Amino acid sequence: MKKLILSLLAITLLASTSDVFAQDAGRSSIGLIDMAHVFQNYKKFEDLRAGLQAEIEKADAELQQKAEVMKQMQEELKRFEQGSAEYERGEKALLEAKGDIQAFQAATQRKLARRESEMFKVIYSDVTQAVTLGAQHMKFTVVMRFNRKEIDDSTSPAEAVQTMNKTILYFQPENDMTDSVLKYLNNRYEASSDASRPPVQPASAQSPAPNRNRR
Repeated sequence: MKKLILSLLAITLLASTSDVFAQDAGRSSIGLIDMAHVFQNYKKFEDLRAGLQAEIEKADAELQQKAEVMKQMQEELKRFEQGSAEYERGEKALLEAKGDIQAFQAATQRKLARRESEMFKVIYSDVTQAVTLGAQHMKFTVVMRFNRKEIDDSTSPAEAVQTMNKTILYFQPENDMTDSVLKYLNNRYEASSDASRPPVQPASAQSPAPNRNRR
């Protein structure tokens, strides 16, 4: 049943791909795409980023707990006289707690950096595959990255300098495949998410009807 659903999904995506990209059938051999805009509005990227943020917040909470424990140990250490056996034991435990926090921070930073790198790798792969597919449909032989944002009253000085340094100064709307690629990516992601969800059973199938003859 799952294979059938995936097959139907593939057929639907194949049919919709032509509709998505046909409206931007290229009149030039050079296509343009605003990668920053696609990344910022790709729903899969939003979900992955939200998951990463939740993991960061969880790690911060755990680190805060460890810091509170170490603070209590510091207060406890003040009760003992320096040089006493109790003080030395408490000082040793405090140093171990400090080392544990430092190790936790280092391990967490490595794990989160790896997670972020994997996230960007997945999204970049999705986008480049969609760009390739769109370029083939729109008969583009070359696709270039560009920034389609223009300078307006809300543009900061730093953004204005960056915009003035952009490579593409003029383009025709039919060369810009950004919206088509983004629409295709979001359609595919939503369709795959719906297909992966378990089917909702009717209420009658979720629990057997009571046996009224049972005494």
